[in-house]
Amino acid sequence: MDSRERVIGAIERKDIDRFPIDLGGTAVSTILAEAYDKLLKKLNIKKGIRVADTSQLFVYVDDEIANLYNLDITPLYPLRDFMGNRRDKGWKDWNTPHDNTPVKIFKSFNPKKMDDGSYIWETGGYIYRLPVGGYYFDAIKSPLENAETVKDIEEFEIPILDDDEVNWYKKRSKELREKTDKFIVADIVGGWTDIAGPMMGNANFYMAMVANKPLVHALMEKLNYVWKKRVDGLKEAAGDNIDAIIMYSDLGTEKGGMYSTETVKEMVIPYIKDFYAYVRKISNYYIVLHSCGSIYQYIPDLIDAGVDIINPVQVGAANMEPEKLKAEFGKDVTFWGGAVDPQHVLAHKTPREVSEYAINAAKAFKQGGGFIFTQPHNIQPGVPPENIIALFEAGNKYAAY
Repeated sequence: MDSRERVIGAIERKDIDRFPIDLGGTAVSTILAEAYDKLLKKLNIKKGIRVADTSQLFVYVDDEIANLYNLDITPLYPLRDFMGNRRDKGWKDWNTPHDNTPVKIFKSFNPKKMDDGSYIWETGGYIYRLPVGGYYFDAIKSPLENAETVKDIEEFEIPILDDDEVNWYKKRSKELREKTDKFIVADIVGGWTDIAGPMMGNANFYMAMVANKPLVHALMEKLNYVWKKRVDGLKEAAGDNIDAIIMYSDLGTEKGGMYSTETVKEMVIPYIKDFYAYVRKISNYYIVLHSCGSIYQYIPDLIDAGVDIINPVQVGAANMEPEKLKAEFGKDVTFWGGAVDPQHVLAHKTPREVSEYAINAAKAFKQGGGFIFTQPHNIQPGVPPENIIALFEAGNKYAAY
């Protein structure tokens, strides 16, 4: 059984040899440069580190790691990363500001270094800042932060796909399908609250979800129009050379939902449902929904909207215990993640405790299929390499059905 067959089998609850394993298969199941550097050194793998995205400084996971841990998923990132830097113009040497990790980074990436040591990057009406001692760039200015009316939304242009991007998807998808048996996840940088929030400024967006609903509805409608057009372009370019797309819509906090269930049902669910129906009408692509935090209260409505693959499964958040999620939603949802509590276990406990947690989580999630083994979200700087090794060794040891 090859990797693609294995992932499809897991999603569709078919008989498979083992559950799939992911590290680096999406922009939210990978690892940041500093943690990856320490992992490679611990494993005595001498390899240059290639940054896959300049906003978070996460990396392309190399074949040596994919082979070592039997990884089953590979990403098809868009031509431009989350901060607009092109992936097709070659590399240059750089060092991460936090601990001076040497990396290869896109040639187009030239942030402005400020007098205080921070870095600034401006693109498309956004201003991003990497603070001194920080790990990633945060948006400090948003293109729609002063939007108040539906007309403001209507006049704002969101790019779809230009010819360069279409050609990129066409070329890269063909290369990946021919050179690997991995399950290919394409990214169109699409979603709902994760995109609308930074566009408006998160605080403005949170308030508008209750106090200016017509504004939010107008933006969500515009986003759905753009996402559908991007999928049209992706399908034309890649055809069946990709297997899935990933969409982003964070809804949870550590302690519970970010919004009331009724607010999400009114302001978010209709757009997810509409998009899912469209993608399934025109393609065979699976859709991975990324939503951080405690999203337990929303899962029934997400299922009703068509969601059947959820990532990152943040098991350390309230009401997100593996046994609870599997018992209540396992027949309807594939859990892509949840192999370990990233904040309280992976980052701070011993390798043995990481392994024990991963084994128990895997036992809960794997029964009946519908499980892809990976950590919730990206592995952060400061996570001991020994713990990362323990996590993926446990995943491989207990993967078999």
